[in-house]
Amino acid sequence: MHKLTAKRQVTIPQSICNKLGLEPGDFIQVFERDGVAHLVKVSSDDLAGSISPANPEGVTITTQAVKSALKSKAANKFRDKT
Repeated sequence: MHKLTAKRQVTIPQSICNKLGLEPGDFIQVFERDGVAHLVKVSSDDLAGSISPANPEGVTITTQAVKSALKSKAANKFRDKT
């Protein structure tokens, strides 16, 4: 069992890091589904094609759009494995 700190941090056990291939500096997505928190490793390859950096309308891509794309990709990656 792991205790959540005041900063909402938790240590991920080494065995889980090894299974997921997590290394210091890696990006992860944490999301909730049906009352369960899920942790998914996210790499830049996972985002390929998710966001078009140059769009014909010249619209600026927001941080929220990037976060939304990350969350969507992580959720889809999880669904593909179940």
